[in-house]
Amino acid sequence: MRPTSVAGGVEATAGGPPSGLLAGRRGIVLGVSGINSIGYHIARTLRELGATVAVTCRPARLAHVAPLIAELGGAAYPVELADESSLAAVFDALGQGEAPLDFLVHGLVDIPDGVLARSVLDVARADFEHVMSVAAWSLIAACRYAHPLLARSTAPRVVALTSAGSHRMTPHYHVAGIAKAALESAVLYLAMQLGKDGILINAIGASLLPTDGALRTIGERNAQATRAVQARRSATGRAIEYSDVARCAGFLCSPLACNVTGEVLTIDGGFSRTYL
Repeated sequence: MRPTSVAGGVEATAGGPPSGLLAGRRGIVLGVSGINSIGYHIARTLRELGATVAVTCRPARLAHVAPLIAELGGAAYPVELADESSLAAVFDALGQGEAPLDFLVHGLVDIPDGVLARSVLDVARADFEHVMSVAAWSLIAACRYAHPLLARSTAPRVVALTSAGSHRMTPHYHVAGIAKAALESAVLYLAMQLGKDGILINAIGASLLPTDGALRTIGERNAQATRAVQARRSATGRAIEYSDVARCAGFLCSPLACNVTGEVLTIDGGFSRTYL
C-alpha cells in the first residue's frame, strides 16, 4: 500500500498505524508464549512501529519462542511466574545503563490445568491464589520494579490486557474472570499512584481471539461459534483480529496517548454496545 504522510513527518500506510510512531522508544512485553499469543502480536507491532522491544516468556517456552524472538530483534527473559525474583531480575537487566523504559505491556496469565473445567465452587484455594497472583498481583510487582526505569522516560506508559470475562458471566472462565476484574481494579489504583510521576496506565479489554489459551480453555468449535456470533452482532460486522488489539496497544504505548489513565478500552467492534 502507498504510504500516507501525517503530522510530524511520520508515515502511515493506508489502513494501518504510523510506521514511526514508536521510533526511539524502548519497552517490554510481559507474556509471549507463541505465535498465537496476544503478547507476540503486540510485540511484533510495536517493533514495526519503530520501538526496541524486549519480551518475557516462561523458561519452558524459551526454546519454542526463540525464532519469534529472533524476528523481533530484541532480548528475551525467562520468567518463572511463581517466582518474584525472576521478575525482578528482568528489570535489573533492563536498568543497566541510562536508557529509559518507555513502555510496559502486561499480558501475564496462568491457569492450572483442569481448573476452569470444574465448578467455581470446587476451585481450591491454592489454585485461586495462583491465578490471582499471576494475573493481577504481577502487574503491581512489575510496576514496582519498572518504576525507576519508567521515570527516566519523557512519556512513560503501561498497558495491561484484560477481557470481557471480568464483567460478563463467561462459561469456563470463572477464576480467570475474577482475576481479570482484580487486574482492572489494580489499574485504577496504580493510575492514582503512578500518575503524579507522569506514568500513564490503561487496560485493553478485547473480545475473544483464537489464542492457544482460549482454544485450550473453551475448545476450537466453541471459539469459532463465539467469534461468529460476535461478527454477526457487532457494529463493524466482523470479529476482532490480533492486529486490532496490537495497534491499540501501539497507541497507548506512544506519546500520543496523553493524560489518559485508569481506563479500560474495549475492542470488540461495538459488540458489547448492541442490544440485539
